[in-house]
Amino acid sequence: MKKKKEINKGSIIPTINRLKIYLLFLVIVPAILYYRVINFGFSGFDDSSLIANITNSVGNKFDLKEAFTHDAFMSNNGDVYYRPMQTVSLMTDAVEGGDQPWIYHLTNLLLHILTVLALFFFLKKIGIKEEISFLLSLSFSIHPLFTHAVAWIPARGDLLLALFSLLSIITFLEYFEKNKVVYLILHAIVFLIAVFSKEMGLLIPLLLLLYSYLVLNKVFRFKKMSPFFAIWIFSYASFYIMRHNVVRIALPSSMFGIIPLIKNLPAIPIIFGKFLIPYNLNSMPLFDILSLIIGVLLLSGFIILIVKFKQGKEKIILWGTVWFLAFSIPPMFFRAFSAQFAYEYFEYRAYLPMIGILIITGMLLNNLFDKYSFKQILNVAVPVFIVYGVIAFYHSNVFSDPERFYSSAIEANANNALAYAGRGNVYLNNNQLALAIGDFDNSILVCQVMSEPYFKKGVIYNSLNDHIRAEQFYSLALKYDTLYPAENKTAIEFSYIHLAVEKMILKKYDETILLLNKALKNNPENVILHNDLGLAYSYSGKPDSAQYEYSIARKLGYNEKNGK
Repeated sequence: MKKKKEINKGSIIPTINRLKIYLLFLVIVPAILYYRVINFGFSGFDDSSLIANITNSVGNKFDLKEAFTHDAFMSNNGDVYYRPMQTVSLMTDAVEGGDQPWIYHLTNLLLHILTVLALFFFLKKIGIKEEISFLLSLSFSIHPLFTHAVAWIPARGDLLLALFSLLSIITFLEYFEKNKVVYLILHAIVFLIAVFSKEMGLLIPLLLLLYSYLVLNKVFRFKKMSPFFAIWIFSYASFYIMRHNVVRIALPSSMFGIIPLIKNLPAIPIIFGKFLIPYNLNSMPLFDILSLIIGVLLLSGFIILIVKFKQGKEKIILWGTVWFLAFSIPPMFFRAFSAQFAYEYFEYRAYLPMIGILIITGMLLNNLFDKYSFKQILNVAVPVFIVYGVIAFYHSNVFSDPERFYSSAIEANANNALAYAGRGNVYLNNNQLALAIGDFDNSILVCQVMSEPYFKKGVIYNSLNDHIRAEQFYSLALKYDTLYPAENKTAIEFSYIHLAVEKMILKKYDETILLLNKALKNNPENVILHNDLGLAYSYSGKPDSAQYEYSIARKLGYNEKNGK
């Protein structure tokens, strides 16, 4: 008599088919939910400029050297963000789709699905039951909080970081379980990719060492760990050296350090609250007191549950807590000068930290199947997943085009000056000048020291041949640009150039000469500044000085045909 297929207690699916069905759901559900993001355009916030910088730098070709010798925005300014694997990923998309947004959205979606699959195997690997791992991974795949990561192209670095962080830990654990060199080699590869995707990958060894101490204490021997120490030291050294050769900007203490960390701390309870109850989601969130109160209450309740039901699971719960804090706190040491008028945190940054909360939740739920059947649990979980899916579906609309992106931020908080400025740019590009001026005025009303709305009003009045007002607003833009030179180096150059043009149109040649000479002290190799100074000297009757500046511009590569 043939034996019946084994069925685990509490499961309604035969063991032989269960894993295949789980994996199928983990692919199909997020694919169906987010498939339409492939048809979305750029949001107009970082993504379009990020892609443009890459395509302008290397065209539609793959150039590994360029990716590793430039900052994340492919500029020559030495920006603080050094994420070459993100750049490599975007370059690969550019080879296939050029500057068409669909290819970048498709890659984000594929990376999300791969991360969901890796999460499922990771949760199983650390001892969470297969059914619980499946439900937690499915929840992660459709959770509205992570819509930002899937639908916004610049979140690419966090998607890569999450995927290769999980793979780093899985390969580490596989090596200790099976003692096969192939897992050591795979770990070296995926860990190096994680580190060069985003600097947070540097924390993975700390988590692995803690896990080894807490959970794998019987195999925590130097001889066993020495190959990993070699891999990690090599990766750290490679990252430090290569980043040091690219990054040249040193941030002031007002933007990086303990004070920014303290100001950013409300993000922890707020993000946790949105994870449990996905509400008030938007593209450029600012802190608000209601979200903070709700988040603190939910976080407090979660801690009470941990204390009450932690029996025998203290070590893995501690590890999940360290995971959450380790990936949440370091980014908080940075805070933009205009944070309280622009964005104080991003929802996509919760993508990797919240896996720590899933670890804790999985351990707390591990014994659930001793009391309830899988069918009973599904009766509760499915309605929750449907609600999550509906919220995520509608929230994804926010990222479909620039106007919706910025309008979402304004609707959530009317004090978002950067969102007003961003939407004003959308209206300006569509030649809706009255709407653009209205948004720029609102931006200035909220934050008087942000330069962009002044600059764009200068652009508008220049187009209307109102050069007196154009000069006025370009002057204000330059004034506020120079308050924060570390963050506005490129903007300062543009303000100098445009203001100089307006002054020449108004025949203020002496003022133009003084202005451009001042600009050249900080930017002596800017060919446009030299060429414009030559024009100013020419108009003011100083041909020798004009010819001198023209000659410098030519030596620096000034092209009279296209003006650069």
